[in-house]
Amino acid sequence: MKRFVPCLLLACAACGEDPRDFALRFAAVSNGAEVACGTSITGLGSAGNATAQLADLRFYVSNMTLTGEDDEPIDLNIIINEFQYNALEGHVALIDLTDTSTGACDTGAIAFPEGTTRVNDAFTARAKVDSVRKISFDVGVPQALMRKVIAATSEEGAPSPLREMYWSWASGYRHLVMNAQVETPNGSGEGYVHVGSRDCGSAGQKALSDRDTCGFINTPRVELEVNGVGNRVIDLNLDVLLADVDFVVPLRDETMTVIGEAPGIECHSAPSQPDCGAVFASLGVDIATGASDASANQVFSVR
Repeated sequence: MKRFVPCLLLACAACGEDPRDFALRFAAVSNGAEVACGTSITGLGSAGNATAQLADLRFYVSNMTLTGEDDEPIDLNIIINEFQYNALEGHVALIDLTDTSTGACDTGAIAFPEGTTRVNDAFTARAKVDSVRKISFDVGVPQALMRKVIAATSEEGAPSPLREMYWSWASGYRHLVMNAQVETPNGSGEGYVHVGSRDCGSAGQKALSDRDTCGFINTPRVELEVNGVGNRVIDLNLDVLLADVDFVVPLRDETMTVIGEAPGIECHSAPSQPDCGAVFASLGVDIATGASDASANQVFSVR
């Protein structure tokens, strides 16, 4: 049901403004410039001496809220397409900033390629955009929507864009995936940053079949001050995301026994993994509890 906004003289910033379609674009940036497949990203990590090329960068955006000058939410109608889904349990959009055509995005560049050929860099909706003073959203799949989709469908039958980025169909979704080819003074390696919910169900059961939310939700929250939405771009800053990562990971043999160290990045949302503490802190997520603090999220900004 649409919310009626009365047009009172001098009391309503949105009065007289008509809703219109808009696209809120997202981009990956490093060293002040946008990066994509094939870009050599330099100066990364705690020592500033690591280089990376993206192999895959995707994330879900949900619970998008536009707030007006009066601190009230502005009506927002999600545009349904292959990258955006809407249900009573919540809406979600998939932002996919990489394909499989060039550089490390080529499917043979890393051992575990996941990238897709299709790309999407925008959240699209209809609203009174000139009156927007704050943009808020979650990076991830809403828990109630995750529960509904996994309970009601198979992964093949799930609505687009929810046919991808799940841990396994029994375990739930990853919210953000960044895979990369990395270079350090000590050699070459691979990077895997997978931020997703954990503790979502008992062994042998589907995610959220016996609980309302995962034990560790791990959904970063973003709140950005703006002056209207037109031509705005939301940046995901890779320099910040990887600022405190040391680009050294355990080297394992075929039995998964640690036998040394190797260049790389390793975070699959487990506190025991070497890089999760730094990655989660940059996203404003408490790795010990899975709770999110938008004021501590330094990765996302708006321009």
